[in-house]
Amino acid sequence: MKPIRKMRLFAAALAVACLLAATVRTVAAGRGKAVLTGVVYGDGAPLAGVCVSDGVQFATTDAAGRYRIESDKSAGFVFAVTPSNWVAAEADGVQPLFWAALDEADARDEQHDFHFASVDQSRYTVMFFTDLHLTNSSEKRDLDHYRSIALASISDEAAQASARGPVYSLNLGDLSHDLYWYQYDFDVSSAKRFLEQNGFPTLLYSIPGNHDNDGATPAGAGVDRRAEHLYRRTFGPTYYAMNIGDVHWIMMDNIIYKNTPGKGKKNVGVVGARDYDKGFTPEQLAWLRRDLATVDASKTVCLCTHCPVFFDRDRRTLLTDRSQVDSLDALFSRFERVHIFSGHAHRTLYTQDADYPRFDQYVLPATSGDMWVANNDFQALCPDGSDAGFVVASVDGGKLRCDYRTHLYGRKVLRAYDMNAVGEYYRNDSLVRMQRRLYPDRADYGREEYANCVYVNYWGYLPGHRVELFEEGYPLEVVQVEDEDPLYNISHYLPELARKPVFKKGDARVVSHHMFAARARTATAPVEIRITDADGVLLHRETLERPKKFDKEAR
Repeated sequence: MKPIRKMRLFAAALAVACLLAATVRTVAAGRGKAVLTGVVYGDGAPLAGVCVSDGVQFATTDAAGRYRIESDKSAGFVFAVTPSNWVAAEADGVQPLFWAALDEADARDEQHDFHFASVDQSRYTVMFFTDLHLTNSSEKRDLDHYRSIALASISDEAAQASARGPVYSLNLGDLSHDLYWYQYDFDVSSAKRFLEQNGFPTLLYSIPGNHDNDGATPAGAGVDRRAEHLYRRTFGPTYYAMNIGDVHWIMMDNIIYKNTPGKGKKNVGVVGARDYDKGFTPEQLAWLRRDLATVDASKTVCLCTHCPVFFDRDRRTLLTDRSQVDSLDALFSRFERVHIFSGHAHRTLYTQDADYPRFDQYVLPATSGDMWVANNDFQALCPDGSDAGFVVASVDGGKLRCDYRTHLYGRKVLRAYDMNAVGEYYRNDSLVRMQRRLYPDRADYGREEYANCVYVNYWGYLPGHRVELFEEGYPLEVVQVEDEDPLYNISHYLPELARKPVFKKGDARVVSHHMFAARARTATAPVEIRITDADGVLLHRETLERPKKFDKEAR
């Protein structure tokens, strides 16, 4: 390790330790102490060696399965860190009951028992869901879309995966949409109840997203905690951990809600801008330090958040306080590799940062595609052009293999475009011409420079993968480009422009990070697409027949 990096890591660790110590002293000084007790049971018998936390302190169950924590109840809950090869009891088919709310007065003792059942987790499957944005809008009909499109693929995948072992689901936030809670009488608890009533097929571990906060909560002291009130009653703790097989999963809320008055979109019941900072509170980082101290350094560790920690090469990190990346690096310093799974960005993106080599991050696409913003003519697409769906992680021991499952087309990993047809559409469509006037920096695929090009939007891309194109056996020169997906443009942006032809700053530049381009020698010869991994193993092969029609029905 380079000396400068060592110094930076030491400084970050020292800063974290000082901040966390000060935070714990402050919290303890202002609240009374209660004693939390209980028994953890496994298959009906006392279970020893289980970590239990009140969100601040940790205790370990004794031979009789008993735990004892002196608690100021500042986090509002107590939970058992699910041990490997056990699963928490559940009451509704969806919510695992590894936690209990601390509802008594601060200084009043409480007793909470936890019940687990044994299960073989040597091999299992995790399905990731994020950004469903369920609203119950009669115009968008998103609940109907979920039932007919998303639930069908989710249930099918769960049934298939169950043949290789247990199946669990992780919800990384924005199950609901705070802007519409009161307009449609459909909040985060309604969204969970909707999943239950429609037969969600697995246990669901959750963390909140920015849209799972109550927009009716006035800004001021403690607004982040106050705005979580309904989420906390529905799903429990906003940060916690569990062991599943040989993997330690850490679930952490990284949305610090502000709801600044006088700004932003307003709707029925909403009193502020619904804005937020992206990051972790000192209390969360203090808890994380204690949690990691209980984990063997050889263990595979996964950190799940709503907002990505790292992003594209322009912004590096999405966290409001960028120094928190150094804090995380220090906290995880005992671990060689940490996998981060995040949502929020509504796109598929795998990221690594050379300055933080222990982390790799999977930014997951919106499970809803654009159901949450579109009318009945929606396309099940994400803004980067990837087909709406979800990531499936097959876990074998401590190793994870991630695949993408689309709602409509199974394990489809790419879409190929004949840019001659795309160019013709762009040159002849009146809405494209309007878009060109409002957004001159957007891609203009009608230009001659795109003639005879082939574009491949390969959302299954991971570092080391190679995209090769062959025209009648002749290899074409392939380059990775950051250009927008034309199908999403004509399916989403152009209809929005037709309804309201105004400039929106956020739409000025749109890119896909997994687009590959090549220029063919002819306008009509078929082009074979081959995807190989870093070892040269063939992952996917298909042929683009040209000319290929381009319109909203393109696949």
